Amino acid sequence: EIHAEVQLKNYGRFLEDYTSQLKRIEDALDDSVGDVWDFSLDPIALKLLPYEQSSLLELIKTENKVLNKVITVYAALCCEIKKLKYEAETKFYNGLLFYGEGGTDSSMVEGDCQIQMGRFVSFLQELSCFVTRCYEVVVNAVHQLAVLYTSNK
Repeated sequence: EIHAEVQLKNYGRFLEDYTSQLKRIEDALDDSVGDVWDFSLDPIALKLLPYEQSSLLELIKTENKVLNKVITVYAALCCEIKKLKYEAETKFYNGLLFYGEGGTDSSMVEGDCQIQMGRFVSFLQELSCFVTRCYEVVVNAVHQLAVLYTSNK
């Protein structure tokens, strides 16, 4: 009984020390974070995100018409590459990563593998079209870079 009381007192001291350490860390972080929005104190918050209303073609305008065309082509290619990257990340990565997951070979009934593969064929068709489109965009980008590099104009 005496041993249990000693352990209980030691545990109480440990909790008090730990609580004071956490309080000091919290106070130190509060000073470094600065003035942030508090939901309980401030009923309204402002989001100050920049919003660009001008189009890409308006930003590219220069006095040199040839330079305008060249920059427009590269800007369009960059936008297309960014869209393809987003589509790959959202549409195809997870399907390729997780195909066949979730069931073991012993738990699958005969024919389940064939049904799963049959459902995956449409995904593979879309992926094939996507890869073809990526190939076309990359070839176009390389051609554009080659023309720009070797051009005498």
